[in-house]
Amino acid sequence: MAGRNKQPLNRSITIGCVIFILVLCVLLSVANLTIYRNYVYSDYRSYIAELLDFAMAHIDGDDLKNCIETLEESDKYKETLHIMDEMMDHFKDIHYFYAVLPLNREDTGNVMSVLSAERYYDRYIDTEGNLYLGWISDDEFDSETVAKFFEIMEGDDIVYFEEKTEWGTDYTGAVPIKDSSGKGIAILAADIDISFINGMIKEYAFINIGIIAAVGLLFIGLFLLWSRRNITGPIKQLEQSAVGFVDHSRGQRSVDALSFHAPEMKTDNEIKSLSDAVVKMAEDMRDYVSEIIKAEIKAKNMQELANRDSLTGIRNKTAYDNEIKRLQAMVEHGDKKLGIAVIDLNFLKKTNDVYGHENGNLVIQKLCAIICRIFAHSPVFRIGGDEFAVILRGVDYDQYDQLKQRFDAEIERMAGDETLEPWERVSAAIGAAFYDESLDDNLNSLFRRADYEMYEQKKRMKAERDD
Repeated sequence: MAGRNKQPLNRSITIGCVIFILVLCVLLSVANLTIYRNYVYSDYRSYIAELLDFAMAHIDGDDLKNCIETLEESDKYKETLHIMDEMMDHFKDIHYFYAVLPLNREDTGNVMSVLSAERYYDRYIDTEGNLYLGWISDDEFDSETVAKFFEIMEGDDIVYFEEKTEWGTDYTGAVPIKDSSGKGIAILAADIDISFINGMIKEYAFINIGIIAAVGLLFIGLFLLWSRRNITGPIKQLEQSAVGFVDHSRGQRSVDALSFHAPEMKTDNEIKSLSDAVVKMAEDMRDYVSEIIKAEIKAKNMQELANRDSLTGIRNKTAYDNEIKRLQAMVEHGDKKLGIAVIDLNFLKKTNDVYGHENGNLVIQKLCAIICRIFAHSPVFRIGGDEFAVILRGVDYDQYDQLKQRFDAEIERMAGDETLEPWERVSAAIGAAFYDESLDDNLNSLFRRADYEMYEQKKRMKAERDD
């Protein structure tokens, strides 16, 4: 009788052990995957928020309201659309970038296009399907989506949602555009293609499940050896602790919350070792997720540092070279309205030798602040120890002469300001050149012409000083 009872008990323990490990693996995988997925989506929310904030900074609500009412594009409207087009070209993962006005909650004719950004190719080459101010949708937006647009326009905050389309999956962030009275006049939205994220998450899930399953299988093999002994009591204690861990871990968003508390064992036998193994498994999984998150943060920070000048905080020579490659491709596609300004600091060696390198660094930072303030609409790069470059496009391209006058006036004012320390009287020369097919084979020759203009001014400044 005893022998017959022993076999069912072993079978029951075996079945219970297998079920327990499977449940544990699934729940750990789900919790781990949920944390990872939320982290990735949080990063995309921050990314979309930056895109929307940058675009909103260039939108004049009252001017846009007048454009909607008259269906005529103002200069400010065209400038804003141009900036949004540039963002589309720069950020390749933007699927759609647009502003719309919900008209009614019906299924047709319910949304009017206000702003619709396009990449250069779509805007100027393959223009079929481009949307313009005043275009009314037929059935592109269902009533549920339009209702959501109305809620966003009447609110104040960015709203995020995910949509499946025939082209894939988009993650959308939308924010209301308001006039000076605070009334919503439209919504601005950015759709980011996240189809590849789902694939990445699936890949991560397979790896994660594989590791957990491997540990689980090892655990089962060991436990089946220990199950030869009468261990129903300790197993019950262990099962209760495991269920508590599962209940505590479900829905958690923090890696630190994935902590397994072993039951108190009165005997130091195989069951105690099993309890320690489960604790170690949970710790390994938590450490695994933590290391993944740290690695992603480190990779992102390293990429940022690689393109950032440590002294001034602006983009460096590496970032400049990458930007020139991008602009060269745009020029080859016909977008040739750009220029380069080169600014070189005078007397840096003298400042370092006489007043020390610390004050020399302060001079570089002060000149950088002046350049960024005057050329507020253009990217600024530090391409050498005392040399800066500005990519002139848009407003700064059109108004370069006025901006140069402001720059020269600022330098001249500091030169005569007796209240400043000698090293604070920043002296710099500026030169610029604008792309000309007859003169420039590429953007490197454009830079050389700008550099030549800068050195010509430097000579004139030296001659005036010697006189």
